[in-house]
Amino acid sequence: MHDAINLYVRTPHRPLRILALALLGAAMVLLSACAGDDGDESAASADAPADELWQTAVTEAEPEAEEAPAPTTTAASSPDAEAGLAVPTALTPADLGREIIYRAAIGVQADDVSAASNEAVAIVQGLGGIVFSQTTRTEPEPWAEIVFKVLPADFSTALERLAGVGKLVDQSISADDVTERVVDLESRISTAETSVARLRRLLEEAVDLEDVAAIERQLLDRETTLEVLRGQLRTLRDQVDLATITLTITQSPTVPPDTGIEVAAWVSDDADDPCLGAQHLTADPDSTVYLCLEVENPGASTLTDVSVRSLDVRLDIGAFETRQGSFDRIEPGGLLVAVLEVPVEDGRLAGRVATRGLEIRLEAEAVPVDAEGTELPEVSGSTYVWLDSRTDDSLPGFADSVSDGAGFLRTIVGVALVVVGVLIPFLPFVAVIIALVWWRRRRRRARKQASPPPPPSASSAASP
Repeated sequence: MHDAINLYVRTPHRPLRILALALLGAAMVLLSACAGDDGDESAASADAPADELWQTAVTEAEPEAEEAPAPTTTAASSPDAEAGLAVPTALTPADLGREIIYRAAIGVQADDVSAASNEAVAIVQGLGGIVFSQTTRTEPEPWAEIVFKVLPADFSTALERLAGVGKLVDQSISADDVTERVVDLESRISTAETSVARLRRLLEEAVDLEDVAAIERQLLDRETTLEVLRGQLRTLRDQVDLATITLTITQSPTVPPDTGIEVAAWVSDDADDPCLGAQHLTADPDSTVYLCLEVENPGASTLTDVSVRSLDVRLDIGAFETRQGSFDRIEPGGLLVAVLEVPVEDGRLAGRVATRGLEIRLEAEAVPVDAEGTELPEVSGSTYVWLDSRTDDSLPGFADSVSDGAGFLRTIVGVALVVVGVLIPFLPFVAVIIALVWWRRRRRRARKQASPPPPPSASSAASP
């Protein structure tokens, strides 16, 4: 195939003949237009010879046109292209006497990535192309990337058909003219071959050992350079002979059914209708408050297994009393209403001090299911209420004083026990230090008792 294309490129005498005939016809048209007074009739009579010459030129070029690659059609000219390609393919691999590398990258989305991959492979193999490489992934989302090699004549056809295996999301096409690089490599290869041949002749004629060694080193370098150049030329030739198409297939995004959850809460000190409360309540130090929780299903899917949890305060969630709906199931547009009774003792709610304000956050979670009963991704919503507890400003009574004194005594005893617990590991060292000090003092006292008294001095003896 490659040799046939090169033969067509390097025999330009017929295109020159066509060009010469076209110019001759144009000249005859101009001469006939200027010849007589009947300009219109002369021009009409001159058009006929020009048309005949052009038809003759096209007829002579028809055998050669059969050998040339088929021109590429654009996306707008093909019914398949109108359905598959969003961007028309303007490139045509027509043989213009240039060395051109064609590349393309296509991205499509398909419901079944595996089936789309098999279809793409069948399309390219039907055009005589090959699968150069293929990478497939199934988790976390199906994905495939396939690299195809096709003849330049089938480049546009392959693009149009591959874009139809799914929904086209992106496409890029490029053409790289490497004619100058090919010519440069061919020239360098010719020079290198001449140099290698010359060095081989010199090596055959060399007699001196040093000359032989020097020529062999140079010959090795030149042969290495020659092989590198030949490899580069082969690579370019391969890229020119076969166009490259990279197809990426991803999973089409699935749109889940409409799901959602809305959560609201109120706090009140009225047991009759706590859902008429507010989000901020100030309660007495010893009282009872009521939390009202509302969970609404605004979506089109049923919510199941509704669960509630408190994020800041340890509440007995299982003690929620259902006033409307059910925790097991909330139909679309349905509402769940539940009330929880919470005591406030000495300004504390569930062990948390509420005299400086306490935020109570509630979160509800549910599992939506569609009409077929298939579970969908979990939905959740949260809300909060704020509770303040008044401070008890009354004077303490006898029982309160005894209680406070007992609490203070317990604090002192607790601190003493902590100190003793800290010092216990150091008691052996303290005992050793005390024993050493006692032994040192006792030894010093024994030395003083054993030493004789000092003799009397002369002045003391003469004094009587």
